[in-house]
Amino acid sequence: MTAPLGDGSTGTVRWVALGGTLQAVGHDAFDLHSYHLTGKSLSPEEVMAPVADLLGDVRPEVWGTAPSHHLGLDDVLALLAHVRAVAERDRPSGIVVTCGSNGLEEIAYLLWLLYPGPVPVVVTAAMRPPTAVGSDALDNLGASVAVARSAEAGTSSVLVVSDGAVLHPAAVHKGHTSRVDSFSRSAPALGRATAAGEARLRLPVAPSPVAGVPVPSALPRVEIVTSCLGADGAAIRAAVAAGGRAVVSAGMGAGFTTPGERDALREAACDGVVVCQSRRTPAGRVLPAEPWLLVSNRLTPQKARLALAVGLAVGADRAGLQDLLDAPR
Repeated sequence: MTAPLGDGSTGTVRWVALGGTLQAVGHDAFDLHSYHLTGKSLSPEEVMAPVADLLGDVRPEVWGTAPSHHLGLDDVLALLAHVRAVAERDRPSGIVVTCGSNGLEEIAYLLWLLYPGPVPVVVTAAMRPPTAVGSDALDNLGASVAVARSAEAGTSSVLVVSDGAVLHPAAVHKGHTSRVDSFSRSAPALGRATAAGEARLRLPVAPSPVAGVPVPSALPRVEIVTSCLGADGAAIRAAVAAGGRAVVSAGMGAGFTTPGERDALREAACDGVVVCQSRRTPAGRVLPAEPWLLVSNRLTPQKARLALAVGLAVGADRAGLQDLLDAPR
């Protein structure tokens, strides 16, 4: 039997597979865009088959096969509870979670918010199916296994691995619909990893301020409203009327809103709804806003939504909510 690549580590890695492009079957070897229409997928064992002897002891399980954009927050909370249970019960070297790239950034961030455990968790996806020329599926899977085994990953960490880069879940986002560097170009790399078993991290990833609290049974409704020229605030009022406990305003530029939106946000705040100013631009800080507004800082609106939902679920006060939005500093 061929020895595992890299440093020869044979620590057990558990692979929790949620489907997505990493397991998809295309129409042919040049199908990079319409593979989702085949309705076919590979089992984790079939994906690993070309490199199974090189990956070492990787034990896969199928968690689901739905596209990641079909998942609800309840599904991710259930995934979190399962990952925690596997980590505590089986004590593998690490856990790899694979999912569709559309949901990766939110899945990974929600796991980071609430998971601390005795082993690292690494989240990855593929931008091209394993049946396509130039696929990144095995590269990302192999690199994730290497990071999951790496002592440098530490414990209590949740990391994202894509295109050879190790990334923080709070920083990473999908920057392109199909390029293999969609995630690696979106955030500073914390380290590098290869499918050959090499993993180097410059620093450990600290857990979030609420990591380790009991997994909430559900998360409260938090809405995102995206600003545009001429917006009159009707969407914000509709979000409040629908029962939103909080509203994230994705403003223009560094978080600027129209006068109508600002009035609607102030009304919501006066009614006890938590309001948070974010930006619709892909990166950068939000400028300081009104004292009654929380600020998402570097988080995308999607992640600010999750931070507020988790914070409200665990009873955080206003200062605690802002701490979550600011983490990691």
